[in-house]
Amino acid sequence: MTRPATTSFWQGLRLRLGVEGTARPVERVLERVTRALLVLAHPDDEINLVGLVARLRRGGASVDLLVLTDGAANPWTDEAVVAGRTHFECRRAELMRSASLLGLQDLGLPAFPDSKLALHLEAAVETVRLQLVARRPDLVVTFDSAGINRHPDHVAAHQAACGGLARAGLDAALAMMLPPPPFSWALGAGFRSTRPPTIATLELSDDEHELKAQVFEAHRSQAKTLRLLTGGLPARPFFALFRSEWFLWLDCKEAQTWLAR
Repeated sequence: MTRPATTSFWQGLRLRLGVEGTARPVERVLERVTRALLVLAHPDDEINLVGLVARLRRGGASVDLLVLTDGAANPWTDEAVVAGRTHFECRRAELMRSASLLGLQDLGLPAFPDSKLALHLEAAVETVRLQLVARRPDLVVTFDSAGINRHPDHVAAHQAACGGLARAGLDAALAMMLPPPPFSWALGAGFRSTRPPTIATLELSDDEHELKAQVFEAHRSQAKTLRLLTGGLPARPFFALFRSEWFLWLDCKEAQTWLAR
């Protein structure tokens, strides 16, 4: 497994403060992207990427989604919404609804056990590699190495995406989700490099704000958990307050160098 370079405590602090690296509007780094692959851990993780997916689709890029776990381990899943199905069947149906809203090209769901992805990391790396070889994207999007909120499946999805990209040997840019300020101060970021990174930023338009709310609401069985993440607010008021998405963005050459360390 590849490991990122490490630098001092200060780079992590600057990332927490939102002042590390060079901030650029996301359009500045999307110009040459024709196909993207999102590598995520759970159905509903794509909520974090609605703005980015919308910009990619608007620019004519195809976007594929690979969700590595079955999403079946949440004890707060609403059984009334499950309605006699297995949790996996319910969550797969919700993810398909979300993918339809986002206009995603293809959906992969290998269904590794939710909350135990790290125990299947070698198989997950190979799954990502095979998807990359088959689809040949010029952009891979995943979590940063801290997994946004330190969730072990998010961290393992990052490791699987980076390991699969390193093995596939593709010339692809790598974008890693960051919690934007003020969340970055509490949640941090795991990225370390000898060079300051590019931070690609976007502010949701009104249409993207509404789309993000619809994708949020597509995951009906997860309403209790998702409301905890929004502090009890419904989707639209919450996303009206926090309209930004932030990504650590490595171009093809930078990604190859970083992954090789």
